[in-house]
Amino acid sequence: MKFHASALALVLLCPLFAVETSHGEEATNQVNWAIAIHGGAGNFPAQLDEASRKQRSESLQNALQTGRDLLAAGGTALYTVEAVIRLMEDDPIFNAGRGAVLTEDGRAELDASIMDGRTLGCGAVAGVTKVKNPISLARRVMTNTKHVLLAGPGADEFATGQQVPLVDPDYFITKRDIQNAANIVSSTQDSTDTHYGTVGCVVLDSHGNLAAGTSTGGTAKKLPGRVGDSPIVGAGTYAANGLSAVSGTGIGEEYIRNSVAYDVAAQMRYAGKSLESSITEIMLERLSPGTGGLIAVSQQGDIVMQHNTPGMSCGAADSTGRFDTHFVLDNGGAPADAISQSPKTKIGALIEQQAADWNNGDIDAFMNVYWKSEQLTFSSGGEITRGFNATMARYKKRYPTSAEMGKLTFSELEFQPLDTSAMQVLGVWNLQRDLPIGGRFTLVFRHFPDGWKIVHDHTSKFPDEPKP
Repeated sequence: MKFHASALALVLLCPLFAVETSHGEEATNQVNWAIAIHGGAGNFPAQLDEASRKQRSESLQNALQTGRDLLAAGGTALYTVEAVIRLMEDDPIFNAGRGAVLTEDGRAELDASIMDGRTLGCGAVAGVTKVKNPISLARRVMTNTKHVLLAGPGADEFATGQQVPLVDPDYFITKRDIQNAANIVSSTQDSTDTHYGTVGCVVLDSHGNLAAGTSTGGTAKKLPGRVGDSPIVGAGTYAANGLSAVSGTGIGEEYIRNSVAYDVAAQMRYAGKSLESSITEIMLERLSPGTGGLIAVSQQGDIVMQHNTPGMSCGAADSTGRFDTHFVLDNGGAPADAISQSPKTKIGALIEQQAADWNNGDIDAFMNVYWKSEQLTFSSGGEITRGFNATMARYKKRYPTSAEMGKLTFSELEFQPLDTSAMQVLGVWNLQRDLPIGGRFTLVFRHFPDGWKIVHDHTSKFPDEPKP
């Protein structure tokens, strides 16, 4: 950890920020502060070389150290969020500010939002092209206008009178350290890259106030004018005293559809759930695997960081001395017992049990996972069968003996949540027997009081396999 670099960062920030302090709640909560940051979720841990990992690690530690020092000195949550994100926006390894990825026409369009949990005040900007630090302009929207979100040319025009640093749009392209950033921020604009480099910060200060902020360059090769979740309060950013401060990173459209950041607070407020259980439900059950990650802090100073991507750059610190940064979290940051109880895990276990029952020659047991209803549908070979009893009869007629049943294996399973109580599973099936056959299947599971059940089964054979 390079403390001298962190100290230098604080010195550089001082001309831009006069450290803000709050005196309203000092007597009740002087030392209980916490901070979490993220620098994007995606596949990058396995893709980075050692030099890139070292640079990203130093940048995360520098940003986290800056936030820790500000909070330890009594800085406010809102100020700290802005200062930390400004630092990350100035670092070309992150997909925010200077390191932003480009649209398909080669321009940087930047988004950011910030929210004060004490007042529920919030501000955001989208599609700005000449603002060096979008997070600061977002704060000016919050404090200097009656609006919440300004976008496009209007936001750029607003910036000219707000005493925020402005730059030529080429700053985001020609001034970038391309040699180092290419491997870290996907500056090659490869549309197949799954790195989401959005930055975010959530804070509980020593005065008992929460704040959150998020900033991004969006997705590589996005359509000009595309806006994701980062500037959408309630989707990518949310903070409310008494509940939580949340920032997200990942596929923004999914965070918008699911109102992810607000939903964390809503589960805590209306369902009485903890911060961890709220985020775990979203990451494991609401969002599809590979969508992204979340960081959050509660009113009590509990920090939760989770991702359902292979990795997420993140870090956390608090007044007890905690200070840690990560590229990957064990179990994606989720509790081990929650992983075992996720719909994907439960349904996967049912499918495995089906294979075991089949291989024991027990079609009755194999059918236990099917919905015992006349509305069950089974489609195979161009023929549709309706109802549980008819489906079982069809299986028993087609496979009357253990030799005919052979040995069943399932592979290449793909889980696609349809909603909170439905899951589609795609995969490949194979029967090893004297005349092997195989093919693909699509199962639709629905959750009932007695567990997950198959309500629709479509099975097809590979075209090069002989028809039995």
